[in-house]
Amino acid sequence: MDILARRLPSAPESRWRTVLHVGGAAALAWCGMVIHNLADLPSLTVMSRENTWPGVLWLLLFGLWVAIPRARWPATVLLAWGLLNLVGGAASVLPLPLWPYHPEQSLHHYLFHGVYALMQLPVLSLAQAERARRGALGARAA
Repeated sequence: MDILARRLPSAPESRWRTVLHVGGAAALAWCGMVIHNLADLPSLTVMSRENTWPGVLWLLLFGLWVAIPRARWPATVLLAWGLLNLVGGAASVLPLPLWPYHPEQSLHHYLFHGVYALMQLPVLSLAQAERARRGALGARAA
């Protein structure tokens, strides 16, 4: 029994591990956008508003997710922002007439959009898992 007790994390330890994983995934998702922007938009810097405002939003959504640990909606909003980044990043590479710009149609540009998309996947996976976990908590409480 002692061996099992040492292997299983306590509830607070498990919670902080999840917080670190989700926080790291949110930071990774934001870094995907920054890497894309620095590679494809050379006039931007890390401190450009096109990079900082999405980073602030990631931080705000992550903070809400941490601050409200039982509600499902913070995980849903985190998931929605990740999906918006994934879909928006994929759609913005297409030469559609609705864009006020003409996206470069090169392998280099496509690769950086691929990097951007791949870096969204961890936060999408973790946010969806958190939605399910928090939904189950809500069902048990009711």
